Amino acid sequence: MSIATKLARRAYRRWDEAVYDRLYGGRKSRITGIGAGRALNDLPTQPALVVAAHPDDETLGAGDLLSRLTDTGIVIVTDGAPKDGVAARAAGFDGNEAYRQARAQETANVLALIGRGDMPVSRLGISDQEAVIHIPRIVSRLIEIMRAKKFRYVVTHPYEGGHPDHDATALAVHAACFLLREDGSEAPLPVEMTSYHLAGGRMIYGGFLPAAGAGPVQTFPLDAARQDRKQCMLQCYRSQSRIVTEFPLDAEHFRAAPAYDFLEPPHPGTLAYETFLWRMDGAGWRRKAGRALSRLGLLAPA
Repeated sequence: MSIATKLARRAYRRWDEAVYDRLYGGRKSRITGIGAGRALNDLPTQPALVVAAHPDDETLGAGDLLSRLTDTGIVIVTDGAPKDGVAARAAGFDGNEAYRQARAQETANVLALIGRGDMPVSRLGISDQEAVIHIPRIVSRLIEIMRAKKFRYVVTHPYEGGHPDHDATALAVHAACFLLREDGSEAPLPVEMTSYHLAGGRMIYGGFLPAAGAGPVQTFPLDAARQDRKQCMLQCYRSQSRIVTEFPLDAEHFRAAPAYDFLEPPHPGTLAYETFLWRMDGAGWRRKAGRALSRLGLLAPA
């Protein structure tokens, strides 16, 4: 990156901070939680919508659960392809279009593998790393899906600073459920699956960051046969072979989500995605999240 580019980005960041503080400084989210203390032992038997940020997240966090749910659907928020094309080239593709198609086909292959090729999958098609910019659009689509079918649970990511799209997806799910409840409609209970986050300077895969108000962790152990099947599911994601091998296979973990303050950092110190040398950092993400909450009418008056 050139010195001129660095200076331009720094100047933009300072301007953005000043504008945000003037318009939204001190305002808080109106989103409140519900049912955070609930035990989830009945999760596999209830209608549940799985909302994942990227193709493969649904399998990493809830692959075995998907094979057991009889009444479910999947929403995949992004196409898994950052606009700069770096990820596509690193995975051996000539461009983003081929990469997007491959990632979509990998999810289809997973569902076919477990005999669920007819499972409804809604792909919102947002570019990887840009979900926070499109939160109102994501919320609108989630509300449509939740109104069309009554789900008991909605399984999604925790707010942990692992990936900006994970955090944006979590925010969108919480916002959609809150707006449904505020409108007097029935809304599913937000449930979290494990993703990844940074803790003590190292990346944690397949475990939760402790969060005040979260429900008890419900662990579903996987026997040898289920572990083998999940391994085969993950092997379908050939384009993501460098990351899917990092996740444990012995169990899947879920908890009822707490009421997050998405305008505060998920934990002190460096966030995982701040180590990836992307353009997005936590402060910038939170400013974009605040603007999205304002557009949705979810910021309390100062």
